[in-house]
Amino acid sequence: NWPEAGVPDPDTLIESNFATHMYEGTGSALTITNGLNMTNSLVWIKNRDDTDENVFMDTKSQANSTRAALKGSSSDASESANVANAGVTSFDTTGFKVGTNRKWNHSGSSFVSWAFKIAPKFFDVVTYEGTGSARTVAHSLGGTVGMILVKNIDAADNWAVYHRANTAAPQTDYLILNTNAATADSAAWWNDTAPTSSVFTVGTDHAVNADGENYVAYIFAHETGDDSMIQCGSYTHPNDTSTVSVDLGWEPQWILFKANQDENWFIFDTMRGIVDGGLSGDGDAALFPNTTGAENVNTWGVDVKPTGFDVAGNNIGSGGNTIIYVAIRRPNMATITDATKV
Repeated sequence: NWPEAGVPDPDTLIESNFATHMYEGTGSALTITNGLNMTNSLVWIKNRDDTDENVFMDTKSQANSTRAALKGSSSDASESANVANAGVTSFDTTGFKVGTNRKWNHSGSSFVSWAFKIAPKFFDVVTYEGTGSARTVAHSLGGTVGMILVKNIDAADNWAVYHRANTAAPQTDYLILNTNAATADSAAWWNDTAPTSSVFTVGTDHAVNADGENYVAYIFAHETGDDSMIQCGSYTHPNDTSTVSVDLGWEPQWILFKANQDENWFIFDTMRGIVDGGLSGDGDAALFPNTTGAENVNTWGVDVKPTGFDVAGNNIGSGGNTIIYVAIRRPNMATITDATKV
């Protein structure tokens, strides 16, 4: 058990807090073993082959007795978290279980799951009831807030997105996860108030704070130290097809992109494939949180590097636009200092 000489605190290691796991659907109840303790977490699942929804389930908004049958929320739709059968049926100490619903477990389809464990300075899940008046919502991130996703789980509202590098004053602006819409300005979303290490603020918009309605918020950190697990930043796309290099200080395994113009959201991860070589080679495997589209393997121009990532060409955004990103560190953060622990 930690603390133990020569053994890092597992709570500070990305391999203890995040996992990309692929599986084949069977149509029958299925146990997914991804190596994470999922008893306090979120899982995001997408069918790679078919036009099924991106689906979310977490242990706070959908695992209590009143919401045990909820199917979760879909990032590509504004629908409420309606009752459905056989989604994620259990969050376990080594992974999770899925039932027979096709969105999670269609027979013959390939799926990807991204699991986020609640951990300080990495990720948090909070639920709250709207008041209709501007209010703060407490969280336990304990560090800089990089991105917030908010969903009204009682109504067909858009997914509200705050990102710390969206604009020069990101607390005044918002993005929508379930559409390709450009950045927009409104005080009604975040009340023009920046989040802190312990609270974020919502305004009066129905998507974030309708009186008496229930909400879930997924909160991602931004940390820049040598031992950081996640960073949320931005870069300016050049006015040509030249390559942009982003320095994180470490190699990423998962990257979310969004341009501040009318363009899709993109997710890439190294398990499904990020091919080194810019605009040549077999291509990178993209999924799109705002659509039901199947995985698209194309020359998207994303390369991961030992200290960050490169983006080439005009495939993600175009000249002069701001591109926001969320990057999660690759595994193997642990440095063993005691040879007997290897």
